[in-house]
Amino acid sequence: MDELGLIVEGILNKTQKLILRNQLLKEKIQTLQDQNQSLVEQLNEQSAHIKKMEEKLANSHFTSAIGKGNSDQARQKVSELLREVEKCYALLNR
Repeated sequence: MDELGLIVEGILNKTQKLILRNQLLKEKIQTLQDQNQSLVEQLNEQSAHIKKMEEKLANSHFTSAIGKGNSDQARQKVSELLREVEKCYALLNR
């Protein structure tokens, strides 16, 4: 009967260790999920910032092309903008 008590005690110890390990892993998962969410938000912010900067750069190229009097570049930029507007208009008409 003494051996049975030792076996039960061993099982209880292992069960407690598994419960503790499970709890630690759940906490780690929660931490990693929080960290992942934070990184996704940061990525979205940086993507928006990059988009704004690209728009600023495009506007800068456009204004510099017009400001310098380079009519070929200015025409090209205006044509690009018109094509983009036409694409948007076509999407709206669908």
